[in-house]
Amino acid sequence: MKRFLKVSLLLTAMTIMLAGCGCYNKMAKRVSDVKMSASPELLVRKGNTVTADVKVEFPARFFNKNAVVRVTPVLVFAGGEIAGTPKFLQGEKVKDNYQVVSTKTGGSYTQTVVFPYDKRANISTMELRFDVQCCAGAEFQTFASVPVAQGISDLVGLLDKAANASIMADNFKRVTTIQQDADVMYQINSAVVKPKALRDDQIKLLEEFVRENQDKDRVTLGNIQAKGYASPDGPTDFNDKLAKNRSNTGKDAVSKQLKDVNVDYDIAAYGEDWDGFKALVEASNIPDKNLILQVLNMYSSPTQREKEIKNMAAVFDVLKKDILPQLRRTKLIASADIQGKTDAELRTAVRNSINSLNVEELLYSATLFEDNSTKGMIYKTAAEKYKDARAYNNLGVVLMSDGDLKQAKAAFQQAAKLSKAPEISNNLGLVAVAEGNIAEAKRYLEPLNTADANANKALVQVLEGNTNATAGLQGYNLAVAELANGNIARAKSALGNIATADADYLRGVIAMREGDTNAALRNLKSAVSKDKSLAARAKGDIEFSKLFNNNEFRGL
Repeated sequence: MKRFLKVSLLLTAMTIMLAGCGCYNKMAKRVSDVKMSASPELLVRKGNTVTADVKVEFPARFFNKNAVVRVTPVLVFAGGEIAGTPKFLQGEKVKDNYQVVSTKTGGSYTQTVVFPYDKRANISTMELRFDVQCCAGAEFQTFASVPVAQGISDLVGLLDKAANASIMADNFKRVTTIQQDADVMYQINSAVVKPKALRDDQIKLLEEFVRENQDKDRVTLGNIQAKGYASPDGPTDFNDKLAKNRSNTGKDAVSKQLKDVNVDYDIAAYGEDWDGFKALVEASNIPDKNLILQVLNMYSSPTQREKEIKNMAAVFDVLKKDILPQLRRTKLIASADIQGKTDAELRTAVRNSINSLNVEELLYSATLFEDNSTKGMIYKTAAEKYKDARAYNNLGVVLMSDGDLKQAKAAFQQAAKLSKAPEISNNLGLVAVAEGNIAEAKRYLEPLNTADANANKALVQVLEGNTNATAGLQGYNLAVAELANGNIARAKSALGNIATADADYLRGVIAMREGDTNAALRNLKSAVSKDKSLAARAKGDIEFSKLFNNNEFRGL
C-alpha cells in the first residue's frame, strides 16, 4: 500500500512538471517576432572556410524562464547539410552557465559562425535552427528553421591558377655569328712574320674556316680582322708603331695564304696590351702574382708601368719567358653570319619534317602557333628527342593550360630532374596550388624572386583568404581579387579589354552585383560561346541565383 502511494505521488509530480513544460508552442507561434540577420547575406568563401556574423534579437515576453534554447547555424544543400557551432541561451530560472535572456525585456546575441568550405554547398541556404528544452530533463524540440543567408560565392575559385606559369626561353637566333681566331706570334721588338708562325694549327683552322664558309648556303662570310699588339715592356711610342706594323704584316701573311678566296680585311692597332698582360698574370701560377697585379694597379701612367714591368721582369724571370712573349702578336679573327630559317620555313617544317629541326628551332617554332594542340606536339617532340628541360617545362605549361594537371605535373617533374631553373620550381608550386596543397606550394615559391613567382605568392595569399594581397597580381586574377574585396570599379579596370571566356564570365558576375541582369546574360552568352564548360559553372554559381528561373539562362 505504501509502495502504491509513492508511485502515485511520483506520477502526480511528473504530471505537474510536464504541465508546466509547455513553452514549445508559444515560442513557435512568436518566432516571427525574433529579429535575425546574417552578414554577409551572400556567403563568401575565404580560404577553406566560410564565415558569417549572425545577430539574433529576442523580443520581450518571448523567452520562458525555465527554457534552454539552442540556435544552430546550418548550411542546407541538396544531398546534405553542414552544422556550425550552436549557441545556447537560457531563461532566468535555469541553473546553467549559458547566456541569460530576460523574459521581461528580451535579449540579443552576436555570433561569428565559421563553416568548413564544401563546394557541394555553393548552392545552399544558411538557416538558424531553433531547438528548445522547456524544462530540465525534457528533450530538445525544433520549433523553427529560419533562412538568413545564401551561399556560397566562390570567387576565389575563379582564379586562373595557370596564369603565371613560366615558359622557359629558347636560344633561337635569326642570325648566328660564328668565328675562328688565330694568333700570329712575333719576336721581341719585331714585326717580321716567321714562316713557322704560319704553320701553327690555329692558322690552319682559320684558313679552313674561311674556305668552308665562303660560298656556303645561308652563310655570309665577314671581313677578317687583324689586330696588332705589343707587349708593355718598351716605350709607348715605339710600341704603338710596332703594333701597327704587326697588324699589317699579319694581314699580309694570311692574305697570301688565302689569295684564292675573295675576302676583305679590317686592320687595327691596339698598342701595348695591358689588359692581356693582366689576364695572363691572373690566370698564371706565379706565386707572387697578387703583388704584381697590386703594383700595376697603383700606376695609371704607361711610362711608370713600363718601368715597373722592366723591374719586375728582372726579378721575376717568368714574366719575360712566359707572359710577355704571348702579348707580341697579331690576332686574326674570321667570322661568318649564318642565316636561320624564316618563320614561314619553320611552320612548314613543323607540318612536314619536324624531326629536321634542332632543339632551339623547335622551342622557337612553338611560339609561332596559337593552338595548344600544336604547341604541345612541338614541345613533346623536343622533349623526347633532345631530353631538354625547357621542352618538358613548356610542355607542362601547355598541359596545365588545358586542365591536364596530372600530365603537367609529370612534365614539370621530368624537367626538374634535368634543371634547377626557377621557372620549373614556380610551375611545380602552381601544381601544388591547383592540388590544394598550399604548404607544398609555399615550399616551392617562397625561395623564388621572379615576377611570376611573386604573383603566385600573392595568389596563394588570396586563396588562403587574404584577398587584400593583390601586389603582384595583374589582369584577370587581379580583377577576381578586387571583386572579392567588393571593389567593383577596380575589378572592371583590371579586366580592361581582356577578351577571354573567363573574363566575360567575371563580367557577368560583376553585372549581377550591379543588378544588371541583361548585361549579365550578355556576358555569359559570350563566355559560353568561347568555353562551353562555363554554362555548367554558371548554373551552379550562387552569384546567378536570380537568373535560375530565366529561360535564356537555362538555355545556355
